Amino acid sequence: MSEPSPFGAELRSRRTAAGLSLGELARRVHYSKGHLSKVEAGQKLASAGLVRLCDAELGAGGELVNLLPTTACGNGANEQPDGSDPGDQETWVIGIGNDGAYFTPVSDPHLMANGTSAALGMTFEGQARANTDAALGPFLARFDEARNLGQVAGPDVVFPLVILEARTLQVLAVHAPPYEQTALLQLAARYAEFAGWMAQEAGDDRMAWWLTKKAVRMANAGGDPSLRLYALVRRADIALYQDDALSLIELSRRAHQHDQVPVRIRGLAAQREAQGHALIGDRTACMRAIERSAVLLTEATISPQAGPTLGTARTPDLVALMKGWCLHDLGRPAEAAELLDREIARFPPRAHRAQVRYQTRAALAYAMADELERATELIVSLLEPARILDSATIRHDLRSLTKVLARRRSYPAVRPLLPALTTLLQEKRNTLIGDPLLGH
Repeated sequence: MSEPSPFGAELRSRRTAAGLSLGELARRVHYSKGHLSKVEAGQKLASAGLVRLCDAELGAGGELVNLLPTTACGNGANEQPDGSDPGDQETWVIGIGNDGAYFTPVSDPHLMANGTSAALGMTFEGQARANTDAALGPFLARFDEARNLGQVAGPDVVFPLVILEARTLQVLAVHAPPYEQTALLQLAARYAEFAGWMAQEAGDDRMAWWLTKKAVRMANAGGDPSLRLYALVRRADIALYQDDALSLIELSRRAHQHDQVPVRIRGLAAQREAQGHALIGDRTACMRAIERSAVLLTEATISPQAGPTLGTARTPDLVALMKGWCLHDLGRPAEAAELLDREIARFPPRAHRAQVRYQTRAALAYAMADELERATELIVSLLEPARILDSATIRHDLRSLTKVLARRRSYPAVRPLLPALTTLLQEKRNTLIGDPLLGH
C-alpha cells in the first residue's frame, strides 16, 4: 500500500479540519474526486497548479505550497551582475548562415584570425569613427524601432540587429574622445541589455545573463551605475521562469536596498518580489509588494528619467496585469482571468509580444478555473502570434496550459487544440547563440 506523501497527508489533514469532503474540495479546485483521492493517498504526485489551488481553498497561507520541491533554493541570487566575465578585448562573432543568424563572443583573437573571418568572407580594418553628436540620434531611433520590432518578430530576427548595434557603439566609444564616450557607452549598454532579453526569449538564459552583465560593464564605464541595479531585476526575471521563488524575492529586495536607486527600478523590483511571494503562496506579502510598486511606478511616470524607458513601456496598466499574474500563482485563477482579460483588451495595437504573453496567462487562468469556452477562444487567437514570436517565456505558460487542457480533452473545443499546442511547443527553433564553426 502506498504511503501518503508529505503533501498528500497534509492536504488530507487540512481538508478534514476544514470540514470539506473529498468531493467538495475536488469540485472547488476543478479536479476529479478520484485524482484528488490518489494524491492524498500518495498514489499520484500533485502538480504545482493543484497544490496552489488547494492552498488557496484551504487558506493554508503558502504552507502547502512550501511542500513543493519546485520552490527553489535561491541559487540565482548569488550571481553578481558586475561579476567576472570576458574582458573588453574579446571578439564578437556575428554571422548569418543558411539556418539563420548566430552570435558568439570569442576570447581568443587567433581563433578569429585563423578561421572565423575567413568563414565570414569579409573584414574591415581600422579604427571605427563617427561624428558622435550626429550618430547618436540615428542610433537612438533605431533602438526604439528595434524594440518595436521585438513586439512583432521572433528573437531570430531582432537579436542579430541589436547585438551588432551594441558592439558597434562600444567600438565607437573606444576610439572616441573621452568627452564623447559617456553617451556612446550608455546607449551601447541599453542595446546589450535588450539583446539579453532577446536571448532569454530565444531560450538561452546563460547568454541572457552574460549580455546583461556586459551591459552593466558598459554602463559603469559610461558613468551610469543604475543599470547594475536593473540587472538584478533582469536576473529575477530569469529566476521567475525557472520557478525560483527565493531568488526572485532576494534579488528584488537587493535591487532597492541601495542609495539613490531610480524609482522606476524600485517599482519593477517590487513587482518581481510580488511574483516571488505569489509562487510561495504568501498573499499578504505579495499584495503589499504590488501596492508598493503601484506607488513607485506612478512616481516614475510623474518624474521620468532621461533616455529609453527601462523595462516594458507598452502595457496599459502594468500594476493591474501583475496583480492578475500573481493571483493565478496564488491559486485564484477565476479572479486572475477576469482581471487579465479586462487588461489585455486595452493593449495598444503594436504591443503584440506583451499582449500575447498576458493573453496566454489569461487563457491558462481560465482553463484552471474550468471556464473552457473563454480559454479556448483565447487560445485559438494566440496560436499563430505565439508561433511567430517564438518566445521561450510564452512557451513556459503554454506548456502549463497544455497540461491543464489534457485533463479536459473530452470537451469538444479542446480536442482540436491539443495537437496544435503540442506542435507549437515541439517546433524546431533557429539557433541564435553559438557558431558551429567554433564548437559553441
